[in-house]
Parts: sequence; C-alpha cells; structure tokens
Amino acid sequence: MGVMTTNATIDSKLVRAIADEQLANNVFMIEWLVKAQQQLSLQQRLIDQQQQQISTQQQEIEKLKEERDKLKNRNSKNSSVPPSSDQLKKPSDKKKRKKGFKRGPKYDHPGKTRNGFGQPDKIVPLELENCPVCGGSVERDEVVPEKVQQVAEVVDQPIEIREYRRGFYKCPSCG
Repeated sequence: MGVMTTNATIDSKLVRAIADEQLANNVFMIEWLVKAQQQLSLQQRLIDQQQQQISTQQQEIEKLKEERDKLKNRNSKNSSVPPSSDQLKKPSDKKKRKKGFKRGPKYDHPGKTRNGFGQPDKIVPLELENCPVCGGSVERDEVVPEKVQQVAEVVDQPIEIREYRRGFYKCPSCG
C-alpha cells in the first residue's frame, strides 16, 4: 500500500505542477489581453479625436465656401462695390446674333485677298542645316512647296520688298 500512496503523491504533484504551469500561462495571457485592450482603447480615443477634428474642419470648409461664393458674386448692384470694379461679361455668341441670319459673307460676295507687293527687290532663301529637335542632318522635302513671305520695309528708297523663301525639311531620325 505504501507504493500506491507514493505513486498517488507523485501523480498529484505532477497534476499540481501542470495546473500551476497552466495557471501561470493563463495569467500571462490575461496580462497580455489587458495590455492589448489598453492599446485599443488609446487608439479608439485617438480615432474619436481625429473624427471630431475632421468634422470641425469640414464645417469650417463649408463656411469658407459660402463666403467665397458671396465674394465671388459681389457687384455694384448687390454690394457697396463701385460700378467701375464690375467685371465685364461678354455676351454669348447666341445673344449677339440676330435670329435668322447666318454668319460670314453672303453668297456671291466678291472675296478680297492680299496678293503681295509685286516683284521683290531681294529674295532671301532660308535654309535649314540641322534638325531643331534632335540636331541631326535634314533633307529637303521637294513635295511640299516653299512657304513664301513678303515683308515691306521703309528704307532709303521709298519701299524695299524682300521675299523670304523657306523650304520644308524633314529629319530622317525623328520624322
């Protein structure tokens, strides 16, 4: 019977040791949960403060928008602003036009076009050596005609007419 009691004592000590270990683990877990709960409550307080701040700022934004709209729509008719400070508003095209009339020249209207000054005194060819974009060499595009621009300048003679002839070029590198 003595061996039985010794085994029972050992078993009860082992059970007690396991129970003590589980109790220590439970206490540790409870302490951890309490700390986590404290952190969560701190974070919730911070969130509540931020929500309050956002709400206050939103109200302030709405007030500022209303003030801006009031200031934007001020003129001499609804405030003490002098009439000279009123913004000029151009009437829309539809209001300008009379109904039933089309815009532009009427049919069979003789057109008028400037045809230049006649025979130029000087012709200045404008040549392009490098591409202005990439700096590479350029080739003259013979398909597109030259752009001709006449300039009349007052000089010692009554008028000197120069004609500038500018060819069209394209770069083989960048197009």
